[in-house]
Amino acid sequence: TATQIVASTNHTCALLDDATTKCWGQNYDGQLGYGDTNHRGDGAGEMGDNLPAIDLGTGRTATQIFATSTEEMMVGGGHTCVLLDNATTKCWGYNASGQLGYGDTNHRGDSANEMGDNLPAIDLGTGRTATQIVAGYGHTCALLDNSQVSCWGSGYNGKLGYGNTSSRGSNASLTSPLAASINLGTGHTATQIVAGYGHTCAILDNTTTKCWGESSEGQLGYGDTIRRGDGANEMGDNLPAIDLGTGRTATQITAGAYHTCAILDDATTKCWGAGGHGRLGYGDTNHRGDSANEMGDNLPAIDLGTGRTATQIVAGAYHTCAILDDATTKCWGYNGSGQLGQGDWEYRGDGPNEMGDNLAAIDLGTGRTATQIVASTNHTCALLDD
Repeated sequence: TATQIVASTNHTCALLDDATTKCWGQNYDGQLGYGDTNHRGDGAGEMGDNLPAIDLGTGRTATQIFATSTEEMMVGGGHTCVLLDNATTKCWGYNASGQLGYGDTNHRGDSANEMGDNLPAIDLGTGRTATQIVAGYGHTCALLDNSQVSCWGSGYNGKLGYGNTSSRGSNASLTSPLAASINLGTGHTATQIVAGYGHTCAILDNTTTKCWGESSEGQLGYGDTIRRGDGANEMGDNLPAIDLGTGRTATQITAGAYHTCAILDDATTKCWGAGGHGRLGYGDTNHRGDSANEMGDNLPAIDLGTGRTATQIVAGAYHTCAILDDATTKCWGYNGSGQLGQGDWEYRGDGPNEMGDNLAAIDLGTGRTATQIVASTNHTCALLDD
């Protein structure tokens, strides 16, 4: 059985109860980690006992797994990362921007003898290990054991947070800068990080939330469309905390392709950024957070149903899902492939009277509820209570 699942744009992975790891789906760049480019799960006899465990190294098992979840609708381009039982980190798959962190742009996992003991651990700095890894589009970030944040890969739009648009980890001279910490403000560290298509966010140790990178749709939540993190003096104390409402802080955040959502300390949920397809859940397709007076107390809580609150929220590229306090699961936004789980292709959350009590819980089976959900571009998966 599975103990953790992750969904990338075109592949899915699971940690199993015997401590092995398996992946299936598209495999153009080796993102499945089997030393080839063969897709798995698209033909008979490829799953179950016929799907091998990924070789992570002699005696090594994964404790957490992460995969790119917010790519554009594209062929290929995915990468996968794991935290191992010896506290090291390994990544494989697409690597055009150095997002694997090995000081080159070579894909890994797509040819023989690239996995297992031949796949090195990523150098996160002397004595440093990761406690959380997030994989965005072309970039990867790690929350380190000292609560600092380090990012590598494509620096486009400033999503790495180093005050420029330079890539990191893509050539031999940039193997050590993976250890460079992002300036989150004087004396501040992070407790949670998330990565979207072109932006990155963190909840800090003082319970505030900051985002940097692309803001074309207001996904940073600063009331404008100005990028942050791509120029000098934009990070650290110069990067403001996001206004989530008077006295409100975030306890959980998630990032989609162009939107961001948070569960707040009062158990309400708010989303901002691109509103296309209804992914923000406000009954329209308006962007929020890209203009003045749209955040803070002016950003309403999402209506999840009478008396209902969210306990877990995940953002796919263009849709959003939540596990609610009554253990039901609801999804809204883009539904072109049935990723909302309603048995149709209708978007939800983009028109009036589609949210709240009018948004049906997903039927996961008689008596079944979800304990974890993951959402990507075109599909959604749930780990159930059984």
